[in-house]
Amino acid sequence: MLIATFAATFAAWGQSATPQRSAITPPPPPANEREVFLVRQDQSDCTNTTVPGGDSPNVGGTLSLSRGSDGNTTVKLAMTVSPNTTYHFYLKCVRELGTITTGEEGTGFATFTFPTNSTGATYAFDMYPAGAPLGNKFQSATVNY
Repeated sequence: MLIATFAATFAAWGQSATPQRSAITPPPPPANEREVFLVRQDQSDCTNTTVPGGDSPNVGGTLSLSRGSDGNTTVKLAMTVSPNTTYHFYLKCVRELGTITTGEEGTGFATFTFPTNSTGATYAFDMYPAGAPLGNKFQSATVNY
């Protein structure tokens, strides 16, 4: 009898529906924060509509943006690009925000701040060394608030 009960229970388990796993999606970013890639691309328009937004072999860094309650936006840049090179970093079609110099391994980190009202809700960044040599220019993906 015990074996029959065990066999019936085992058979019932085999027939029960397997629970479906729900897709895990990350929570949306806070309303005042964005993160975009910095992509090796020689040119685009003022809001970089031709720059891909996803990860790819052409990605050279990331930009983390935060709109502050003080009326300023802060951009944190982390990149791995050409070694021992000084790059000029621009709020595209607006103004230069500053320079970043990479080390021997091509890494560079910087933080820039600009008045939030100096752009609209959609804007972009670009970065390149003096003389803007082809193949060593970077465009951000479009930033949308």
